[in-house]
Amino acid sequence: LTTTAQNMQQTLDAVNSRFKNVEVSIINWPDDLQPELGSLKKSAFIAVPRKKLTGKTPLLITLHGAGGKTWSLEEQLARSAKVKGLALVELAGKELMLLEPNSFESWDPKTLNIMLDYILKQYPEIDTNRIYVMGHSMGGSGTWAWILDSPERFAAAAPCGFSSVRDTDDINKLVNLPIWGMVGGSDVRNVEPVKKMVNLLKEVGNTNVRYTAFPEANHAQGNAKVFSAVECVDWMLAFSLKKAHD
Repeated sequence: LTTTAQNMQQTLDAVNSRFKNVEVSIINWPDDLQPELGSLKKSAFIAVPRKKLTGKTPLLITLHGAGGKTWSLEEQLARSAKVKGLALVELAGKELMLLEPNSFESWDPKTLNIMLDYILKQYPEIDTNRIYVMGHSMGGSGTWAWILDSPERFAAAAPCGFSSVRDTDDINKLVNLPIWGMVGGSDVRNVEPVKKMVNLLKEVGNTNVRYTAFPEANHAQGNAKVFSAVECVDWMLAFSLKKAHD
């Protein structure tokens, strides 16, 4: 093993020895798929419940912020286990699988869709009626871009702490998608945009919209709050595409 691989394995072992509810592993994209994945890094993190599940498993996808663009995968793994997707699913302790991809650049719905198609082939146990996505900062922008591009893939979403809602966005596409926008109350640049998103969704008739501003939390504190919001996970898990379409 190279030193990088050894360090990665040590970090992974440390995370798994600490976690009680989920088992974390690393998935490497196949060489022939990587060119189609644009700016996605070669590895993503997956967490599955330690408790053996029967039946189909819901999937939560979490998208990291801009900080992750320049970090090593090992640093990202350690951070995710503290204040990102891995920390959240461990804390939630639900029957739920997590996928956290890593990117060198801003998130691109096209490559995220190719990634998701691949994951669904590899993990036939995933319940395609219960796929959820959330992210903060650049991850919030990525979540927003992805649900606007492919709303039919998701049962619920939480775009948080970001400021890229544009007047040209086709909000009508999201009228049936449950959405929870969260932001640090003192995250100056992002409070109004998240509020605007929520109001626009309500205006087009979306009845499953929630808004949370964490009192006095700045951008980084808002991130920590988002990725410890177990009630958001519970809320998302209540939604299924099948129910919505029945």
